[in-house]
Amino acid sequence: MKKLFEDVKKDMEQLKDEIRLQAHLGKVEARQEFEKLEKKFDDIVARVKPFTDEVEKTAEKTGAALKIAAEELMVGMDRIRKLIK
Repeated sequence: MKKLFEDVKKDMEQLKDEIRLQAHLGKVEARQEFEKLEKKFDDIVARVKPFTDEVEKTAEKTGAALKIAAEELMVGMDRIRKLIK
């Protein structure tokens, strides 16, 4: 479970950095949407990080919640990517 969190976090950070650069060069609307998603991402990481060592006890519930949050962020980031292109 900890590895899943780290893998998702790494993938989302990479996508976030890519979108940040594109948004900086792109539309104001995309930049505003990115800022909202970046806050959500930071909030999710801050809430999940302290529990990664203990997550095995509640792996199914935590994994499902993390998956839903990650999917929501990825959809939002994909929407921004399409706005920028």
